Amino acid sequence: MLQVIGVSQAQELSRSIAGGMTRTELLPLSELVGRVCAQAPLCGGDIPAFRRSTMDGFAVIAADTFGAGEASPAELRIAGEIRMGEETKISLTRGTCAAIPTGGMMPENADAVIPVEYTETDGCGSCLVYRPVSPYGNVMRAGEDVRGGGALFPRGKRLTPAAVGVLAAAGADRCLVYEKPRVGILSTGNEVVPVTQPLSPGKVHDVNTHLLEALCGIFGCETRLYGIVPDNEDALTGALRSAAEENDLVLLSGGSSAGEKDLTARVIASLGEVLAHGIAMKPGKPTVIGRIREKPVFGLPGNPAACFFVTEIVVRPCIEALVGASLPRRETAAVLAGNLSSNHGREEFVCVSLSDDGSAYPIAGKSGVISLLNAADGYLHIPRDCEGLPAGSAVRVILF
Repeated sequence: MLQVIGVSQAQELSRSIAGGMTRTELLPLSELVGRVCAQAPLCGGDIPAFRRSTMDGFAVIAADTFGAGEASPAELRIAGEIRMGEETKISLTRGTCAAIPTGGMMPENADAVIPVEYTETDGCGSCLVYRPVSPYGNVMRAGEDVRGGGALFPRGKRLTPAAVGVLAAAGADRCLVYEKPRVGILSTGNEVVPVTQPLSPGKVHDVNTHLLEALCGIFGCETRLYGIVPDNEDALTGALRSAAEENDLVLLSGGSSAGEKDLTARVIASLGEVLAHGIAMKPGKPTVIGRIREKPVFGLPGNPAACFFVTEIVVRPCIEALVGASLPRRETAAVLAGNLSSNHGREEFVCVSLSDDGSAYPIAGKSGVISLLNAADGYLHIPRDCEGLPAGSAVRVILF
């Protein structure tokens, strides 16, 4: 019999049984995006390593520009030109300046850069400055980006293209990251057949194996497929035992409801323990959360949309806890286009499509209909004990 827990309880339980990743690997820059840093990389030297200009213009001693204006420009003698990528030997004295490009090395004694649009040269070696500049205006100091010896970013950061750029700036060509969690995926049911097999009466194609494989790929996991297991206790026990031994997490779809012939909860209990059977959510109520050999195991509904939402809402926190980093999630504000009734007593997750004017249109469908997920731009969440939302309600849509 189902003993239903709330969605937040299920999410907390999911996190608590995750353990943590300890396996690491050293990867080159080209393979880092989306991976999780396992050791904070240190910066060997200051970034930038020298004072540099952030504008095209003239390097100056700021005090020489004080009081400069359109009617009374400051006149400075041009002492030379800074070239990109070269160490400069120019040293300014009061009343002098040097032409400098963006990124150029500041000459000795210069403490500011006046942008070229506020200057005028006379062709005789002088530069007229029409605006003042404060000390260190348009200048990046050595180490202003990152100080030498400091951490470029913390352990547990999910690496982005910008993080890869920071590593490159520091001269690092690789980073230690956690290995991808290994997720074992099984489908159950005498009615389920491979997608390559023609359907006969009473049979359905194996949607969930491929749906879960795709989701886990987006979540940054490595997947191992264990095929379709018939509704047979010995067969399911053997397959589930192997999957738990060989992976960090196991997802099994089908056979999770409270019917007499459903084996998932019974087999999980025989190999380990069932921690919860039933979540107050729609779709996805008959979900099983358990543990085998200290590995999280989730018995997911056989209906594809329900399988999707339980993975997105409940399994996702377990994967985040495994690697110690959150997964990116995109949301947008929208206005509900019509009245939306809800099932009293359960949190509901409703697929919606979005129009250009920011309206959210609920997509009607049952939990077994995979096409409603394909037609949706995202979903919205209706809290437990809320009987629905009226048209015009401001909602947050989680985007697919």
